[in-house]
Amino acid sequence: MSDATETTASPTGPKRSASALIFLIVFLDLLGVGLIVPLTPFVVEKFSTTGMAVAMLTLCYSAAQFLATPVLGVLSDRFGRRPVLLASLFGSAVGYVIFATAGALPILYLSRILDGATGGNISTAQAYIADVTPRKDRAKAYGLVGAAFGLGFTLGPAFSSFLSVLGLMAPVWAAAGLALVTTCLAAFFLPETLPPEKRRVRPISAGDLNPAAVLIRTVRIPAVAAMLAAIFAASFAHAEMRTSLGVMLQDKFTFDEGQVGRVFTFIGFVAVLVQGGLVRRVSPKIGDRRAVLIGMPLAIAGYALVPVPSAPHWGQLLCALGLMGLGAGLSTPSLTGILSRAAPAGEEGQVMGASQAASALALVFGPLAAGPLYDHMGWSWPFWSAAGMIGVALLIVLFKKVGHEGGGPEPLLAVEAEAL
Repeated sequence: MSDATETTASPTGPKRSASALIFLIVFLDLLGVGLIVPLTPFVVEKFSTTGMAVAMLTLCYSAAQFLATPVLGVLSDRFGRRPVLLASLFGSAVGYVIFATAGALPILYLSRILDGATGGNISTAQAYIADVTPRKDRAKAYGLVGAAFGLGFTLGPAFSSFLSVLGLMAPVWAAAGLALVTTCLAAFFLPETLPPEKRRVRPISAGDLNPAAVLIRTVRIPAVAAMLAAIFAASFAHAEMRTSLGVMLQDKFTFDEGQVGRVFTFIGFVAVLVQGGLVRRVSPKIGDRRAVLIGMPLAIAGYALVPVPSAPHWGQLLCALGLMGLGAGLSTPSLTGILSRAAPAGEEGQVMGASQAASALALVFGPLAAGPLYDHMGWSWPFWSAAGMIGVALLIVLFKKVGHEGGGPEPLLAVEAEAL
């Protein structure tokens, strides 16, 4: 199958505009997430002071996302990307409102469960990009999506530190407003990129609504299982870091919420530079596999060094976080690019949904590991554990030999995948 005959034609004209709008939607969505991430330890401490309570908040979101995202991916392959994206964005808005008005810890958990259950926006955005981007350029395109992630996390914590002077929940209300704005943008301006003739023709069955069955069917596609395992390990590491960093900054460096927000801003800034600039230049020259093999060792070193600096030397901490961000920013979009090329034609939503589900499952077990490690072993251990998980992902890529030949394998037709 040549690029000329692909269903994902070159993103010119309306398709280029659609890609730009997806970038904006992902940016605004992650800006909302960035607004509340630095506040999480301070919100939870009104009800509990343990690291595990903070970890459970992330766990609730991720468990719901794990169960829902594979199903949302199948639905987007059958009914189109646009309706699934709209539903997930609106669900985020409702979840933020419940979070802002919660008067008890279980209500906080409920708000994250609702947001997670409708959290198919990233996997659907990835499938959307696959619809409008040639296979050979997908790592570059996913780099831009990653840059939107990073830009959202850069500006979100920065805005959060300013808004928090108006009240602890002011950034959460701002996140709810952003989610509603994003929903309206998608409703009025986002075109559908998966026309009826390109959609999955098989009717939705009971098995398609079973996330376990969808995942089992997906991992039978050649090369997909290995890539999902690598993505799970990398996401597990990120979950451990995200769960532990804010608490460590409070306990070890005595940072307040504004200072924590600025640290997360720095991490996002590194992600923007790497995924929005470096990946787009490096990946086409060296290939996705080499980008992963270069990026992951850098990420391992960064994770391992994060807990090493003593309290007065926060500049050394920023260097370690920068190294971590450089390595992760270089490897993550390349992993996604390799995976997307292994997806059968017409099943991109299902495969991207499985990828998001693997990430969500990692975000369930990552906090479960990080919380007890932090509480009982010390603040260094979640970060050292994260370095070990990146090492696992690196070994998978090395020994499974995925991502060879630059552009990767030709995608199977959907009927070929079902026969496997």
